[in-house]
Amino acid sequence: MVEITRPLNLDTRQEALVDMHSFLNVLNVLASEMDLMDYALGGSTALQEALSLVHDMARGLGDAEQVHVWLADPGGLRARILRGVEAAATDAPPTLELQESVENIQSILEVFEVRARELAARQSRALAWTWFPLEELETRFIHLFQAIERNSKGRFRIIRNIADQEPRDYLVKLDLSSVDGDRIRMPAVFQDVIRDLLANARKYTPPGGRILAGLRDSGEEIRFVVEDSGMGIPEHQIQDVVEFGFRADNARDRRTQGGGFGLTKAYWVTRKCGGRMWIDSAEGLGTRIRIHLPRPRAA
Repeated sequence: MVEITRPLNLDTRQEALVDMHSFLNVLNVLASEMDLMDYALGGSTALQEALSLVHDMARGLGDAEQVHVWLADPGGLRARILRGVEAAATDAPPTLELQESVENIQSILEVFEVRARELAARQSRALAWTWFPLEELETRFIHLFQAIERNSKGRFRIIRNIADQEPRDYLVKLDLSSVDGDRIRMPAVFQDVIRDLLANARKYTPPGGRILAGLRDSGEEIRFVVEDSGMGIPEHQIQDVVEFGFRADNARDRRTQGGGFGLTKAYWVTRKCGGRMWIDSAEGLGTRIRIHLPRPRAA
């Protein structure tokens, strides 16, 4: 287990992108699905205009003022994109593939609006400690994996009971508990960190693997651990993987839809909160990440 201790020097734009990482992941998945639909339709002006908006948002996430404008009306953004998608679908002959594509985009847009509203609610206070109902948090993480499964288009399933696991299924186990009973207090942005690390664990683990995660408030600190049976990280690069834009040697040729700085965000938030982060990893065996955040002292 290696404690990550290296300095992390981010400029203002990089900090903004790190803060928006979860939202960028959603935009990338949305753009990919819309690209596929546009290709299948042979090009659609309405769809391309909506896709251009998505690309503009992804490119502009480093501009805090522009993000503030976008987040002022997430429902309106979702409606603008959906109008383009539905207009393209209306102009095309109906097929099962087209219907599935539209439904996938609608599902991603639901996540898009939820994430945008979360970001709007915590603007300028991402590191503020906030109460979360444990049941609501668990539901959000379950929805994350359900969205990932839908986006796989049948390539794999994500299940929670080992007795149901087939060779290409992911087994996911997630435990949440708190000294405060049915709620937990943690930095508002930390739910993004958890989502990013859960998504990373799935991304770098082949179908048939397992992902184990736990979140615990001990009364003195918040502890989060996620462990996978995936590709692992080369030992000599464990300290480096938190650098902005860095990808380990064994992951550089791997195509992903993420922003590529989930570990940077995890380490950035950990340092900002006065916490500690450890990574234990071996190539071909998997990775275990542990984060401890000290609870703020009562005033």
